[in-house]
Amino acid sequence: MATFFALHTPIGDPAAGWEFFAKGAPALAAAMAAGQTPAKAITTWNPYAYGRGDYVFCLWEAEKPEDVMAVIRDSGLADYVTTDLMQVDGIDWATLAGTP
Repeated sequence: MATFFALHTPIGDPAAGWEFFAKGAPALAAAMAAGQTPAKAITTWNPYAYGRGDYVFCLWEAEKPEDVMAVIRDSGLADYVTTDLMQVDGIDWATLAGTP
């Protein structure tokens, strides 16, 4: 399984996207947890509540980038955000420091 970082940029009013997300996210999360989607969102960082509506950041797991994009498209999120997707490797800073 590969890890992907997504930079989501709102299309239009970010509030409309968050309204859509709030309604659909629980069902989408349940589908991902049940393995019913080809990709799974691991973490989403939302700066909107802190005055930043220009981006949302997500960490995904999938076999290939097309799987992430399929979930975004099929869930309807693509109507509210554009996505810049990149494959990434994680760096464990505790391991780098030599601490558990």
